[in-house]
Amino acid sequence: MLKPYACVACEKVILAKDNVASLISLFNKIVLIVPTGAEIPKNAVSPYQWAVFSIWDTEPGDELKHYVLCTQILYPDGTQFAEIVKQNIVIEPAKRAQMVAQFIGFPVGQLGDYTVLTWIELEGHKVFGPIDFKLGVELLRQEPSPAKVAN
Repeated sequence: MLKPYACVACEKVILAKDNVASLISLFNKIVLIVPTGAEIPKNAVSPYQWAVFSIWDTEPGDELKHYVLCTQILYPDGTQFAEIVKQNIVIEPAKRAQMVAQFIGFPVGQLGDYTVLTWIELEGHKVFGPIDFKLGVELLRQEPSPAKVAN
């Protein structure tokens, strides 16, 4: 049975030729800087590329099973953002299984803690998890700078 070794959010994952992962810019919070008085729609999405990287310890025989990694993101109010990402896990004997769930945008329409859930399914049934962690969205209001007048 697969067991989690690590599960984190980062800006980018680079896999070297030897399949060693480099995680770039791990994060747990996004701070939005917006002008005072600006409204952010509840369904706003920032064009921020990011990923959820997970690595799993395996046992003999796991390479014969068809595990699926599922990743879900919930808004602070508990509603779901986008679709659940489902990926087949490729397992090699005596190696850890690494997975990268890529996202093109990050939801920013609600302030507070977003929940990232990651779990493993086998034959359509949850067999491990979920692992969950929080990613915060904070708002920093900024007064517009005064316009400069050309002389």
